[in-house]
Amino acid sequence: MIDYFTISDTGVKKSVHASNWLAVDNPSDAEKEQLHEAYDLPKNFFALGQKYSNVSFFKKYQTTEKNPLCLMLFVDIQSVDEPESLSSTVSVFLTPEVLITVSDNSLIQEVLQNFESEIFTKAGLILHMLQTINEHYLIFLREQRKTIEEISKGTAHGSNKNILEQTTHTEKNLVYIDNLLKEQLKTIDRLLNSSLVASDRDLAIEIELQSKQATTSVQIYREMLGSISGLINSMMDNRLNQLMKFLNTASLLLALPTLIFSLWGINTGGLLWRDSEIGSIMVVLLALIVSIVSGVYLFKKDYDA
Repeated sequence: MIDYFTISDTGVKKSVHASNWLAVDNPSDAEKEQLHEAYDLPKNFFALGQKYSNVSFFKKYQTTEKNPLCLMLFVDIQSVDEPESLSSTVSVFLTPEVLITVSDNSLIQEVLQNFESEIFTKAGLILHMLQTINEHYLIFLREQRKTIEEISKGTAHGSNKNILEQTTHTEKNLVYIDNLLKEQLKTIDRLLNSSLVASDRDLAIEIELQSKQATTSVQIYREMLGSISGLINSMMDNRLNQLMKFLNTASLLLALPTLIFSLWGINTGGLLWRDSEIGSIMVVLLALIVSIVSGVYLFKKDYDA
């Protein structure tokens, strides 16, 4: 599908014929061929976002006709819970005459809904698209902050399977977003340092700050989650130590009566209570008393002292 728009000093208006902005979403083969012929697009332009997913890119070219063109790729996330599986690449092709964007229609609708009255140039549209994409990252990071707080509160009551799964899932998402933002920040810096956005400096500065806020936030949240993960590991180690302490104590308590019964099972003379009618009961009582005394001593002993 191809939507045609006109960007001018009066803003953005939708049109029925080709204009200076073409918003493309899931184009058919016929539409791809039409655009290739009409605007001399780079080869495999529509396949770049699919072939090189999770890659951000900015490059200015000089054609044989000395007409400059610019090719850009940005990565947008569409899900707070599964950013890796539900991310999409936004492809941008810019010439002095036309701007072609390939993205999900929902992104274009969001940009127009929020900034339609503020877009007067093609560069302004690109910057507002980046502003919207960055806002998606910031929304995601705010949700991750809430999740980290929930994990932190959960660890106060001990670690369990749900806490561990939530921590692992959150850490995986933050690692993915961290690397994505680092790569995209390089692309945004190259764009903001180019002459394309010379007339939109204020917006460019805001986007640069927005991007740095996202990259800084993800670093902070990764460190916070790392400290919580360390706490969970320490709690698990302590629980394991307590379990091993209990098992070792139990095995020792079982070994003492076993030793006593073994000694009284020697087939030699001179054993106490050998000829007594209640000898067996006396041996059992002796083993029980030794076990109880040893158990009280072992469980009261402070091994951390």
